[in-house]
Amino acid sequence: MNPRYALNLSVIGSCLEADVPAFLWGPPGSGKSSAVRRLAEDRGYRLTEITTSILDPTDLLGLPYQVGEATRYALPDWLADVVGSEEERHLIFLDELNLAPMAVMNACLRLVLERAAHTTQLPPGVRFIAAGTDPSQVPAAQFLSAPMTNRFAHVEWAGLGGSEWLTAKLQDWPTPAPVAVSDKDWRMAIAAFHTVRPQIADAFADGKAAGEGRGYASARSWDALCRALPYAGGNPDMEWALADAIIGKAASREFIAHVRADLIDGNMP
Repeated sequence: MNPRYALNLSVIGSCLEADVPAFLWGPPGSGKSSAVRRLAEDRGYRLTEITTSILDPTDLLGLPYQVGEATRYALPDWLADVVGSEEERHLIFLDELNLAPMAVMNACLRLVLERAAHTTQLPPGVRFIAAGTDPSQVPAAQFLSAPMTNRFAHVEWAGLGGSEWLTAKLQDWPTPAPVAVSDKDWRMAIAAFHTVRPQIADAFADGKAAGEGRGYASARSWDALCRALPYAGGNPDMEWALADAIIGKAASREFIAHVRADLIDGNMP
């Protein structure tokens, strides 16, 4: 299997288990949806696919109606299905997210950030993966808002080549093998890094993060990284890739280098 494709799958699988929403950036037809479907099947998640570019906000959050002097919301079919399901593991796939109208993107922000649609709370076993195309490849696409951007781990999707794609189509789409959760104390490692490099702990403070369209360092993304890193299973390539996806390349390079130096010095818990 293409090594970069395999690494992408492993990053997405780790984010899924760590409850860190993942965003797949890749051109149309590169196999993003197929990979998500196969991953959901392999990991035992009930999959709900939502093509956000063709929706209205009420399709996501529900249509309002009045009961006396109060407003209630009729649950859309997809949400009623998720809330009413007896299965504990649900994966909601928000496809073409950055091609959706702004009002729909804002509705998705509430879903992902608060795990709620108006007054309806999503079950605790719900996970999110989204996909989109870089604006440089599709002019109608747009970058996510800064709050939405900071909620996702951003994966630069590497699709399969022609012969690899054909093999996957005829046989089975590859999926990453589950990894053993490592017992490293990443909280202490992150706290130590912030002590020696406080200026990189919050990249949004420099005003550039909103326009870059990829992961950046903030309190939320450091917390997400802390949850995700144990699912790298101690694999150095996976640790690099998860850090790149969640806190951005600049912060991840310094952080992982700091961790490696502490390992050499024997200071890593």
